[in-house]
Amino acid sequence: MPREHITTEAEIKEIWQRLTAGEESIKSAHRRLDNHERMVDSINNVALSVSKVADEVKILREDSNEISEELKVLKEKPVKRYETFITACITTLSGAVIGYLASLIIG
Repeated sequence: MPREHITTEAEIKEIWQRLTAGEESIKSAHRRLDNHERMVDSINNVALSVSKVADEVKILREDSNEISEELKVLKEKPVKRYETFITACITTLSGAVIGYLASLIIG
């Protein structure tokens, strides 16, 4: 049978305590939700920052690869010049020797 009226002071005090406890619990839940919202915002900011850093790292890697290729070309230039010089020297010496031998044979 449901009661229609609260009659005792003890019942009123118990209801008041339960109501107060419920309000405190609700306030605590709101504080936790606010904290969670701030944490989610922070996590989103970190995720965006990580994404930007990843993009920058990708660009740096591409630049590094390009620089490596350019360095490789620059390193090969002196070798090519040296090989060209040696080829020219050998050709000149060969021509001189052949010319000298030809002059001995002819002359």
